[in-house]
Order: sequence, then C-alpha cells, then structure tokens
Amino acid sequence: MKKYGIFSNYAYFLSRWWKADRKLFALTGADIGLNVLTAAGITLLSAWVVSLLERHLALENVLLTIGMAVAGYVLIQSAWEFYNVMASFRVRKAIVQHFSMGLVQKSLELSYERLEENGIQEERKMAQLAVLDGLEEFWYSTSQILVNALKLLVFGGVVASLNPVLILILTGICLIQLTGYKIAADYEQKTKEKLKGLNVTKEYIQNKAFDVSAAKDIRLYQMQDWLKAVFRRTNRQYTRIRSRIGVGYFLYNIVEQLLQLIREAVIYGYLIYQISQGLNASLAVLYLRSATEFTDRFYRLSICLPEIIRIQNWLADYRKYMEEENRRPENEGEPVPERKGYGRQEGAEEALEIEFRDVSFSYPGSRETVLSHLSFVIRAGEKLALVGLNGAGKTTIVKLICGFYSGYEGSIRINGRDLRSLDLEAYREKLAAVFQKTRLLSASVSENILCREDDGTEGEECERLLKSVELWGRVRTFPEGIHTVLGKDAKEGGVLLSGGEEQKLLLARLLHKRAGLCLLDEPTAALDALAENRVYEQYRKLTEGRTVLFISHRLASTQFCDRILFLEDGRVREEGTHEELLALGGGYSRLFEVQRKYYAAQERQEGGSPDEFL
Repeated sequence: MKKYGIFSNYAYFLSRWWKADRKLFALTGADIGLNVLTAAGITLLSAWVVSLLERHLALENVLLTIGMAVAGYVLIQSAWEFYNVMASFRVRKAIVQHFSMGLVQKSLELSYERLEENGIQEERKMAQLAVLDGLEEFWYSTSQILVNALKLLVFGGVVASLNPVLILILTGICLIQLTGYKIAADYEQKTKEKLKGLNVTKEYIQNKAFDVSAAKDIRLYQMQDWLKAVFRRTNRQYTRIRSRIGVGYFLYNIVEQLLQLIREAVIYGYLIYQISQGLNASLAVLYLRSATEFTDRFYRLSICLPEIIRIQNWLADYRKYMEEENRRPENEGEPVPERKGYGRQEGAEEALEIEFRDVSFSYPGSRETVLSHLSFVIRAGEKLALVGLNGAGKTTIVKLICGFYSGYEGSIRINGRDLRSLDLEAYREKLAAVFQKTRLLSASVSENILCREDDGTEGEECERLLKSVELWGRVRTFPEGIHTVLGKDAKEGGVLLSGGEEQKLLLARLLHKRAGLCLLDEPTAALDALAENRVYEQYRKLTEGRTVLFISHRLASTQFCDRILFLEDGRVREEGTHEELLALGGGYSRLFEVQRKYYAAQERQEGGSPDEFL
C-alpha cells in the first residue's frame, strides 16, 4: 500500500492527534527533554565524582554531592511518574474519543450498499484491530524514538570525539538490523489479506456460538460438529499463517542477537584498548558511560524503529477504511418536490408518489437478475400491496425505494423526480419502514419508539402508540414501564420481547415518525393470522392520507388495499383489487386457493371458521 507509506502515515497520525489533544504534545516534549537531560547529567555526574576522588577531596564532600544528585534524581523520577499517569490517561482518551469515534462515525455515514460489501466488512475489522492493538503503541513508540534519537546524538558526539570510525561501524550494524526486521514485517503485511478472510469466518462462527436466536436451530439440526469442524479448520489455517510470521521474526531475532554481540565487542574492545594506553579514570568513566548509553540507545532505537514499521501498517489499515466513500453523497441533491392537490394526515408529511420505470436490478457481485424491466406506480395516498412467492423481488423493491442501492437500470421517481438526484437524507425523513428482520436496540421501550434519547416529555405519545398496536398491556407490567431497557446486551436485567411483540413495537416506531410514505415488509410475519388482520386494519385507519406499501405472505391481509400487484420473476404479472384478481383466475387466485385450503384444514383441527383467517 504505497499510498500509505510511513511518512504519509505519520503526517496523518500527528494531524489527527493534534486535533484530539494538543496538550499531549507539550507534555511529551517536556518528557523527552527531561529524559535526555537526566541521562546526560547522570553520565557527567559519574565522571565528576571520579575526578573528585582523583583530586583526593574529603569523602564527606563527595558523599554530599552524591546525595544531592540522588535527591534531584528522585524529584525527576517523581515528575516522570506524574507525566506517565497524565500521558496514559490522555492517550487512552484520544484513542477512545477520537480514533474509536472516527470508526463509529464512518460506519454510520457509509451507505447501506457499501456496508454490505464483504471488502468493507473486512476493512472495518482490521481498522478496529488497529485501534485496539496499534495506535496507542504508535504514540509511545514515537516518543521513544525521539528520546533515543536525541540521546544517540548526545552520546554519539562524545564517542565520536574519541574515534569517528566507531560511529560509522555502529550505524552500519543498525541499518543491517533494521533491514532484517523490515523483511519480516513486510512478510507479515503481505499475509494479512489471507488472515482477513479467515478472521471473518472465525468471528462469524464465534458469534453464532453465542447467538441465542441461532442456538435453537444449531441444536435441533445438530450442527455442532459441522460448525466445530469449520472453526477448527479455519483456526488451523490461521495458526499456520501466524506460525510462518513467527518464524520470520524468530530468524530476525537470531540475527539481532549476533549483531548486538558484534556491536558490544566493537565499542568495549576499543575502550579497553584506550584505557590500556593511559586514558585517565574520569575520562574513562565518561567515555565508558557514553559508550554504554550509545550502544543501549542504538539497541532501543533498533527496537522502536521496527515497531514503528509494524504499527504503521496497522495505521494504514485504519486509514484505508476511514477513506472509503459512498457511491454518491447522501446529504447532497435536490429536495423532494411537493405535489399540490394531495391531502395529508394532520401532523404527517405529505403523501408521496412512487414510480418505477423499466427498472432492472441485480445485487452487487451477483449475476442473478432480481428485477427485470419492472414498471408500476404507487399513487400518493394509495394503499398498495405487493404479493408473490419468495424470491419474487418484493423486499428488493422496498430497499430500492429507501435509496439503499444505486446500481440499478431504469428510473425510480419520487413525486416525478429521479431518486438518484434527491438528497437522500432529506428524502428519508419523509418515509418509514418496518422490515421482517429488523432488530430492536438494547435501549428503553420509549427510545426504541422515538429513535433518540427520551427526555421524558413524550410519555403520553408512547403510551398512545403502544395502545394502538396492542402492546401497552404488556409494557405497563415492566419494572420501569416505557423506560425499561430491552434485551440483555447493554444492561443486566433487560426485558426480552417475543417476536410478535418486537414487530408491534417496530410498528409503533413507524407510526411515531408520521412519514408520508410507509413501507411494511412483512412486519407481522411473527403474528398469527387473526392478530395480523387486526394490526393491518388498525394501520389502514392510522395511516389514512399517507402512501402505504404492504408486503404480506398472507394474501387475505391485503384485501383492504386499494390495489394489489402480483409479482413473479421480478415482474408485475397481475394488477387489480383482491376481487378482480380472484376473478382473473391467474397466479394470485391459485396462490390464494392454496392458502384457503390450508386455513380450512387448520379450522377443522382447531375449530372455528376459515373466514376468521380469510
């Protein structure tokens, strides 16, 4: 990823961190300066003490000097401890509040069609790992590089005054060491692409193992051995790749130890030779400590620089995800045009007119055509039902109306204006939808209805909505009423709703939005036929004056609609009212007859009349 080179990554990293916490730069600068000055002071102090002893000064004066130096050192160490506490807090705060929030914000801003892409999901996981494992260490490793580089210059200058050739030799050894590490780090980066796919598979199976909704099918159909085998095989592949990466670093460590041995032999061997030639004790201590610091800084630098090389690859993963863009901006475009002459329900948005003109669509990455040259109109204020067998394209139509996909042929027009030209965020304020597989948030009942934090001012509205969907009787028994948290993901003691109760709550959310266009994609699939009929009848009244699109697998539930479209193979095959389609004797009539016989058989088993269902 040449676009994300180390210098580019550093510029990006520092600019983001500057926005997150400018004071941390001042704290780190003070720490670096204090660190370097302390190391230099201790080195000079050691040589000075020896020179005092050489001049045969009184022992008490020497001890006093050492005591004062130790006291100063203790004060400096205390300042360092304070810095470490402050810096650690500020670094973690910046990681959590800035970089982590950046990931959340990016995920919320990406369009639905981009979030569905496998590549985007993999990039998001790698970006999350970067925040958890890389970015915090990036700051510490960078500060350590600066500390060690400055010490290297200071003590290298002292060593160079003894013999400049030593500096050239040690620099060459360090460059060889860095090259070895870079080879190992580059190999790790190349294998990340393989690890991404394996990580997705492992995480999927792990989530399914803890997913209560999936637990029933896993045990009923005895999938445990199958899933364990897949996880075991994936884990073996993952471990094999990680082992190869580990072998690369192991070989590097062997080379590193050999180079360190050579480095120590060169510097200490030369100093021993100089001492044998008559170098006085105080200068010998100065050069010896400088040489020790120099070799140690080289060693530390040789650790920090490769660490930066490794961590900046994580930063590249973070940047790659953060720079993903939507196919088109969702907050730009034209407003939805108004259509005069159409009434609206009091307090609701104006009813919208939807028109599909010769629309064809295939899902990204698939060659299968879901919709083929589809054309129809939903008039403003009309109640329209879409029916058909599974795979006919009903849910796809709802997603396209929501503006979730842009890669379709033909034209979708909202009040006569092409959907591609509209401001999608403004457009979605005018519509509401309930999908069959929508999941509630682990938040309170009221917040799930209002879709925002409950400030306590809309309790009566929530109660009214819950009564309209026949859920108030259940909610009023909760420990905290409408303020009771649902689910157990975010809070212990949360309440669990049945599938039918969840769908009713989602319908209450739809009614609260009072949108001009309502999309109901089999929202009552978890309800029995009688309950579904009652809910749909309520919604026929409650959504008066709005445009409503119903999708239901029970054909009788659509009888109150103004029109019904029967879909087959991505096209409208039949159109009319319930009675007209029955009289037509086509696909709709045959499907209705199958359902009628089913409910008649159910009536014979349970008693009652099939008319209650149909």
